[in-house]
Amino acid sequence: MITAQDHRAADQFLHDPARPAGPVVDDEAGPQWIDGGARFWYPVGEGGGRRFVLVDPAAGTREPAFDHTRLAAALASASGRPVDPEALPLTAVRPTGGAVEFAALGGHWRCRLDDYTCEPAGFTPPGNPLEVVSPDGKVTVSRRGHDLWARSLSDGRRWALTTDGTPDHPYGTGPYGTGPYGTAGTTPLHEPGLPHLPPAVVWSPDSTRVLTHRTDERGVRRAHPAEARPTYGGVPAVPSQRSAPTRDGAVAQAELVVLDVDNGTAVRAQADPLLVPQMSPTATTWAWWAEDSSTVYYLARSRHSRTLSLCRLDPATGEVTTVLSETGDTLVEPGQWPYEPPIVQVLTDEALWYSQRDGWGHLYRYDLHTGALLGQVTSGPWSVRQILRVDEARRVVYFTAAGRVEEDPARRTVCRAALDGPRFGSGSGFGFSFGFGFGLGSGFGLGSGFGLGSGLGFGFSELTDDELDHAVTVADGQEYFIDSASTADTPPVTRVRDWTGRVLVELSARVPRH
Repeated sequence: MITAQDHRAADQFLHDPARPAGPVVDDEAGPQWIDGGARFWYPVGEGGGRRFVLVDPAAGTREPAFDHTRLAAALASASGRPVDPEALPLTAVRPTGGAVEFAALGGHWRCRLDDYTCEPAGFTPPGNPLEVVSPDGKVTVSRRGHDLWARSLSDGRRWALTTDGTPDHPYGTGPYGTGPYGTAGTTPLHEPGLPHLPPAVVWSPDSTRVLTHRTDERGVRRAHPAEARPTYGGVPAVPSQRSAPTRDGAVAQAELVVLDVDNGTAVRAQADPLLVPQMSPTATTWAWWAEDSSTVYYLARSRHSRTLSLCRLDPATGEVTTVLSETGDTLVEPGQWPYEPPIVQVLTDEALWYSQRDGWGHLYRYDLHTGALLGQVTSGPWSVRQILRVDEARRVVYFTAAGRVEEDPARRTVCRAALDGPRFGSGSGFGFSFGFGFGLGSGFGLGSGFGLGSGLGFGFSELTDDELDHAVTVADGQEYFIDSASTADTPPVTRVRDWTGRVLVELSARVPRH
């Protein structure tokens, strides 16, 4: 029999927004990027408190972000309240040149780091969780009813981007639900108390347009799931939502739409709507903008998922062209996991495409203009898990691979491969480092990068040469990545590495105290 005491004990392990879990000592680094990603800081749990660490990968340094003792004394003097330097009550920490700003003790503060003088700072309210902010930080887009609205952050002006949305034909929502994640995204809304999730929109990098979709559920049957025990009490509820059973004839569809934020004009994709049985294509990053905001790319699949296509949408005219397609006897997927971003990347004149056509998940290179297959980039009895970076100048792709560790095929290894295929040299600029693993700090000798006997040729090497699982965090455009290596029974060891695999900074060691 499960007793009330058992329930109370189990409840201590639950994560509740109103009762957060306690600090985790030496957990994986959660980087907060500054200086455009050139540096980052992160909190470290130590006993009952937290310390803040600043990392400069280029300089190879890791040090306290500030003098914790002096900052605690300065904050105590300014606030008139005691502050423990071993458990600083700081949130929303933001280093700004020679100072640090943060929220603490019910206020917002700015502390100069030359003389450690703290004073109240102008408070910037946190963003509205129901709005999506433009890259330039000037405009937001949110839902109002079944339409999308824009709001200027400078003067508060609001204007409609769409006006014809209806309950079963709305803009910017996922299928069968209240947000971009569809049914899967409705249940957690009870906990934070949100009326709905933010809209399913993707801003163009130049902040002039948003990509969204109009979801058509008019032919989908309605279901009535019973909620016997509502989260915060009350009588049982019977909400109503659209739901398409597996063998049902109708599923939700999404018509891609590009909205000009300034004048509200809409450009609709001149192609069949996308089938969205579970999630919004923008939430799953199956639709995205080119870096120069000139084009939208998206993935489209057939009803039974046996054909997958990469399409190009002209945001000015709505014209859609198919870049490439793959058809198989079974499901054709753009990755190994349904809710991870697709393993597809558009380059300047090429596209990297994930396929399991040889029985393993590998990368293939296609001509972006003709759709012609240019060659297979990776091969072997393992699978690509995630593209981390593509260096077109050196003709190299960096990625994580699963299946390289015999003990556990789910563990990820950081690897690189020549874009032009497994041939000697490969024009990458790395010379012999692909084949024999020397140079660029990797040390001389035959290693995992050799490739003979594995069918990999000379265009492949491993950047991490251990049996651990590697979780990688990458800052855009940077010459380094954060690598956290662990197993189910091995605590994570976190390091900053460059793209040869060389360790620049150890993040798991204790930081010297001021």
